[in-house]
Amino acid sequence: MKADKLLDKSFLRTCITYFILCSLLVSALNAALNSVIAWRLDNAFPSIYSLLDYWDALAEDDFAAVPMRKFRGCAFLVFDEDSRVLYASDNQFKDHLRAEDLWMVNEYDSGLYYSVQEMASMPGNGYHYISLHRYDSETGAMAFVDYCIVDPDHQIIEGDLFPWLDELTEREFELMQGIYQGQWEISKAVYDTGDGQERTLIFVSPRLTEAAYGKALDRANRLSLLSYPILLFSVCLLSVLFSRKIRRTIRPLGEAMVAYGSGRRVEIDPRTLPVEFRDVTDRFTQLLDQLEQAGAEKQRVLADLSHDLKTPLTVIQGYAQALADGVVPSDKQRQYLETIRRKADASATLMNTLFDYVRLDHPDYTLHAVCADLSEFCKAYLAEKYPEIESRGFSVEPALPDAPLRVPFDAGLLRRLLDNLLSNALQYNPAGTTLYFTLMPLDGQVRLTVADDGVGIPDEIAGSLFEPFVTGNRARTPGGGTGLGMAIVKKVAELHGGSICLVRPPHAPYHTEFELLLPDGQV
Repeated sequence: MKADKLLDKSFLRTCITYFILCSLLVSALNAALNSVIAWRLDNAFPSIYSLLDYWDALAEDDFAAVPMRKFRGCAFLVFDEDSRVLYASDNQFKDHLRAEDLWMVNEYDSGLYYSVQEMASMPGNGYHYISLHRYDSETGAMAFVDYCIVDPDHQIIEGDLFPWLDELTEREFELMQGIYQGQWEISKAVYDTGDGQERTLIFVSPRLTEAAYGKALDRANRLSLLSYPILLFSVCLLSVLFSRKIRRTIRPLGEAMVAYGSGRRVEIDPRTLPVEFRDVTDRFTQLLDQLEQAGAEKQRVLADLSHDLKTPLTVIQGYAQALADGVVPSDKQRQYLETIRRKADASATLMNTLFDYVRLDHPDYTLHAVCADLSEFCKAYLAEKYPEIESRGFSVEPALPDAPLRVPFDAGLLRRLLDNLLSNALQYNPAGTTLYFTLMPLDGQVRLTVADDGVGIPDEIAGSLFEPFVTGNRARTPGGGTGLGMAIVKKVAELHGGSICLVRPPHAPYHTEFELLLPDGQV
């Protein structure tokens, strides 16, 4: 009771109290609205992770305990270890999906997934490049496993990804992309029951497309419209209460001013006024100053309050905002990132490099080799590249023999090999590094050494240096984009009947040393 009286006699405390109430109201409304929007988006696209929340029921084969009302538009199917259907939440789903289809369905936590890209560089339309990748969730590393290329009829024309198949059915082509009957996304989980029996769970859900997500986001954001009448009503209520509180607090002063205006002097009990106006009975002028101060204080508080109440609510929009706010289910995040990656992969640089690698790897590829002086070729190459090397602050020390070294080689491909090695050296070493090019004959071969005294290559990545699709700090690849630069170097060497290796440890004064061996032109 005493605290309430103290609050009644302080104008400033009254303002602060209502300001805090309004701020708490806005914050609570904003938090509640964001929670509801996030919940609506989470439930708009259920995933297999949501279904696995009912692990206890699945482990006991108590499928009826799974509340399918929470999985609107979804269905799941469970096979036993003999590929027999134990349960189907939808009989139509059961009739259309067979046990022999399961091998094509991506397992949600295996780290293996298929990537399908249309090949614009192939003659005609409808050719697709299918690759299998392994993703390490702990390190974020992505490794290429194998690939194949299919024609518009889904016949396999290249690659060993499916060695037991000559062609893919339309169903298999969809399932490997995580698509079921063109309308749903499909995934699977393999688990053991409580008594150790193996189960395979297949889950289908509406496809998470850009248009579908946009519609779900629009529906969720419509909830924000409900906040405006609630906020308006709350502001009006608080304004009325605040106004009444102010009037009641300063009523004695108002009565005194009205009385003074009519020529009457009214004595004011200081205990009836806020603490800010206790001296009004002693000096009327000070009373007027205090009244002006109170008016200014009131305007400032109302202005601050209005500003805070007009602050717009943040609304989640688009893929990037969804990822930033963490509202996208975790099993969909990789799909979003993969979509971004595929767009990047559509660039001309990547497609050209990829086509070069596939072209070189094709068994029908013909090497256009001409027997020529390799020493003269290297001299001409270094003379052409010298301005670039010098402009980057590098120096070069060639050791190329004057006597001809005749070797059958494809000038274009050998230039590509040297370009990749040189680009690596220039990109990943500091200025002041010396580049070394040494050519010498061996027994039935010639050895070309390309080396530098720069930063070197760590032992942990040396073993994977020539693997395709190794990028970033795992290997020194030119451009840092395709992950095929060193793989192409290796393929060019092999097409010439030679080999290339990273010499470990390098010979002094080298810190990085590549050794290319090519057969000479002697018959």
